[in-house]
Amino acid sequence: MSKQLVVDSLRTVHFLHDIADEFLEQIAEMSELVSIESGQTLFREGQPPEYVYLVVSGSVSMEICAAGVGCKSILTVGAGEILGWSTLLEQSQLTATARAVEATRVVRIPGGLLVNLCRRNPKFGYEVMRRTALALAKRLTATRLQLLDVYGSEMPGTDKFAGE
Repeated sequence: MSKQLVVDSLRTVHFLHDIADEFLEQIAEMSELVSIESGQTLFREGQPPEYVYLVVSGSVSMEICAAGVGCKSILTVGAGEILGWSTLLEQSQLTATARAVEATRVVRIPGGLLVNLCRRNPKFGYEVMRRTALALAKRLTATRLQLLDVYGSEMPGTDKFAGE
């Protein structure tokens, strides 16, 4: 696979919108474009994080599992979005399982290499972390709305936070 194909794919990813070409090329050097079949798992909750994934096309279901409940989809991530952010924050384990909902293409980036690129280039690193924080905020909002949909006004523990 050519580096140029990876660079061209990175240019289509909204997460990297307006990132300088020099950084796209450096990311492409360490990355690979991967096709994921519908139903295939990219990573599992509890595993150590290794890669950051940028979705080029398709969609990925984010699932969490709990004893007695099983696994539940909490969010669907689509083209232009980031997966596997745990490695950027140097977390010890992944917080969800990612499974392709349909045929999906991702750019798979070794997390440690991307973190090192961010450290060597603080302005770029700030921008990656800012965008990661925005992606996490969006997911927290989506999860909050989903909880409201499930629990309505009977959300556990809401009385404690009334008036805040």
